[in-house]
Amino acid sequence: MLKLQHITLLLAIENCGSIRAAAKLIGKTQPAVTKALRQAEADLGASIFKRSPSGVVVTEEGKTILRRASVIQAELRKMQDEVDQIKGRGGGSITVTVSPLVAMKFIPPAYKRFRRRFPETHVQINGGHEPMAFGPLKDGKADIVIGPVPIGQLAFGLTVEPLTETPVVIITGKGSRWENARSLRELTGGDWIMIGTRERILMSYSAFLDAGLAPPEPSAHSDSIFSVLSIIQDSDYLCTFPQQVLDEIMQRWRIVQVPIAEPLPAAMIAVTTASDRPLTPAARHFCDCVHQVALSNPH
Repeated sequence: MLKLQHITLLLAIENCGSIRAAAKLIGKTQPAVTKALRQAEADLGASIFKRSPSGVVVTEEGKTILRRASVIQAELRKMQDEVDQIKGRGGGSITVTVSPLVAMKFIPPAYKRFRRRFPETHVQINGGHEPMAFGPLKDGKADIVIGPVPIGQLAFGLTVEPLTETPVVIITGKGSRWENARSLRELTGGDWIMIGTRERILMSYSAFLDAGLAPPEPSAHSDSIFSVLSIIQDSDYLCTFPQQVLDEIMQRWRIVQVPIAEPLPAAMIAVTTASDRPLTPAARHFCDCVHQVALSNPH
């Protein structure tokens, strides 16, 4: 069984890429680190690193071990954070990943509420969209994801608290040939670029099926909302988009909403956390602040 004192050592080797650099980082001799590594591998019965001309590389078994080690290290830090926060000392940190809609609509007022109770807690706010947002959450590198709900296999091991629903509309570039289309049927033959995973894209296409139309096949899809907007502005490309942030986006990008009559399925926004890891008091309060903002600003 891996000893706790080996956690920092293994992660240092992974981050540095060599035993020599890791030894310097943690203030130990190279022979001592080599001996400790051999002991850790013997205890686990698995090879974690293999030597290469430039240092060491992680084995396939090692990838699993180091992922678990990273979670353990993060949880040890969270344990100290929780003790400090319970005793009123504040401090610690939380990491939150948010979608563009959440970043614009919910985070500014929620952060102000949060700071009133936890002024000394550091908040790392990262922008991100599924599916990449949920990997760091499961690995312990993020505490909270606020954005579209995870679907399918992405939801395994996660706790999802619904926050709000946002209507979805279709956008295109200013001056587009589709700018004045009034129905989905008129968009037949359009070139689509979509935001998010293929599974979520297919959900938004149910409106086409309801209208007796074949769903379009996007020429591209991306997790980067700004990449998609850059391509769409001043073009004929089409894209589904959350209506709640449309006004702000239209002020910065040369895009317009296509005024079709058919409603598209709404997108559910949620606060998502790891089911197997309790939140610290600060992280729980941050979630509560986001929920309070959502309740005070119904859409």
